[in-house]
Amino acid sequence: MLTSGADADQVARELLRRTDSPISAIKAVADATGMGLGDAKWVVHRNLNPGAREAAENLWDDLLDGISRFQEPPSTPDPAR
Repeated sequence: MLTSGADADQVARELLRRTDSPISAIKAVADATGMGLGDAKWVVHRNLNPGAREAAENLWDDLLDGISRFQEPPSTPDPAR
């Protein structure tokens, strides 16, 4: 597709039509375009159907909230040292 002039968004849309796995689409976009996985994730994410996009946003929000609850606060220096 890229050789015929398609951009990353067109590649992502086609991949999402052919697979039920956004993760597979992210990997394929990264491989096809030379993008990093982070950039490819955003390309695929913006091309998801609205329901899937909202579910993905909620999943990421929940994941980040969970991580922040389990992170230890930074340690404070011991004044006796």
